[in-house]
Amino acid sequence: MSEDQRDSVAELAHRIDSTKMGSTQETKLFRTLAVALNDRTALEAMLTDPDSASYKAGLISLAQAIKIYAWIGRDDQVLMISLQSVANRIKALLTQETLV
Repeated sequence: MSEDQRDSVAELAHRIDSTKMGSTQETKLFRTLAVALNDRTALEAMLTDPDSASYKAGLISLAQAIKIYAWIGRDDQVLMISLQSVANRIKALLTQETLV
């Protein structure tokens, strides 16, 4: 991962953290993050309705991509913290959805 990519992903993660959970803006940022992490599966699934099972599958795919990129960038503490915060957000969204 290039330094520019790391900065971009870290910035997206920060923006996701500062966005209201479940908002349209959050969905757009997740899609942008999927593009930044080159996760076509997540992007295609996230083009559906946020309440659909397909969208939830996209979140899971994005979480898996985050895990891979966190491993690749494990020497960059800022990136690791940023990716962890997004992973926690995704987990909260998925948990919240299953409880409803």
